Amino acid sequence: MKRFYLVSFLMLFTFYTKAQQTEHINIGKKVTVFSKVLSENRKLWIYTPDITSLDKSAGKKYPVLYVLDGDAHFMSTVGIVQQLSQANGNGVLPEIIVVAIENSNRLRDLTPTTDTTGQANKRNPFVNFLSAELIPYIDSNYNTAPYKLLAGHSLGGLTAINILTDFPGLFNAYIAIDPSMWYENEIFLNHTIQKFPTQNLNRTRLFISIANTMYNGMTLLKLKNDRTPETQHIRSIFKLDKFLINTNNGLIYSQQYYEKERHNSVPLISIYDGLRFIFGYYQLDVHEKDFADSTSLIALKIKNHYTNVSKEFGYKVSAPESLINYFGYDALFRQQFNKAEAMFALNMENYPASSNVYDSYADFCLAKHDTANAITYYKKALQLKDDATTRSKLNALTNQGSYNITITELQKYAGVYMLENYQISIKLEIRNDKLWSVVSGQA
Repeated sequence: MKRFYLVSFLMLFTFYTKAQQTEHINIGKKVTVFSKVLSENRKLWIYTPDITSLDKSAGKKYPVLYVLDGDAHFMSTVGIVQQLSQANGNGVLPEIIVVAIENSNRLRDLTPTTDTTGQANKRNPFVNFLSAELIPYIDSNYNTAPYKLLAGHSLGGLTAINILTDFPGLFNAYIAIDPSMWYENEIFLNHTIQKFPTQNLNRTRLFISIANTMYNGMTLLKLKNDRTPETQHIRSIFKLDKFLINTNNGLIYSQQYYEKERHNSVPLISIYDGLRFIFGYYQLDVHEKDFADSTSLIALKIKNHYTNVSKEFGYKVSAPESLINYFGYDALFRQQFNKAEAMFALNMENYPASSNVYDSYADFCLAKHDTANAITYYKKALQLKDDATTRSKLNALTNQGSYNITITELQKYAGVYMLENYQISIKLEIRNDKLWSVVSGQA
């Protein structure tokens, strides 16, 4: 009897163990790098867009957002970035690599230093670590584009302003979250006010958030005449804000005061609003009317949009190949040939090394009964990549192969398939001696 209970227990335990098997949700990884500048190991929390993207384009390069106090802000920052760049087809932000820097000695790293005379000293070892070690390491090991952002909260916000003041070219954009401009009796705030006008900050972007750190009974109106230590934090940020509004050195600046947020609750909404401000030009402004138009105007609109994005980024940025390809085939299906040709031609212009763009343009030529050009572009696609589907289409046009197959052979392909990149199921079935695909979603 005891043996029966033991066997039953082992069977139940095995079933329970299998039932408890789970898949982990991964949004990043931890990496340790040794800093010669700081003489210590530094831990990084890193998110790359391919972790959560369904469209994993090899070789694609991404802007990088460096986050101070990284262990506190990594998860919320990644959530915002992924939601606004990938989820639900969003293109509000570009896809971004997030590098969050974990603290080892926060006071040492995130407070600028003064020299023997009490003046601001820009030789902060942590800044040297960022510029000489961390940024080169990330650029060497990840697919980075030459656009960098820095976000910091509290003392991290002070550090962001200090780097913008003394090393303006280190980052392209800054988010200073309720920065501690009061630190060292506003020495570094005054240093910024003194030095800022001499800097050329053309197209550099800065977003500053201000939390409500006033005590009960204090208002913004009263704050203007208040000089108590309790309000120095918020007063020092407004002092910086007033100076920046009246500074004309090319800086693109925005500030937001959050009346209902305190110092520790303001980072999440600040990252959201800061990124929306910095990339306010990024989202493609197209509507259903644009897609319904059968002319090629939408292709021109897309091209002009990404020309402007490229100007803001400082390097060429193109519309995603897969997205333009989708628009092209959608137009081809609707027999909107001018629109389809403009889309496929835009992809060939943007991605001349991709075999897919020439295969797609060949499909367009075939639909237009332009066999000669279809053959030319299928051959060009095959020169870049030997693809069985492209070769079979070329063979059919050059009488080197045939699409004729029997019903019995067709039936082998019937079943349910999955488009792995997009997680879309496709059902293939036989109808009237032909193979049809059934796909859920829009027509």
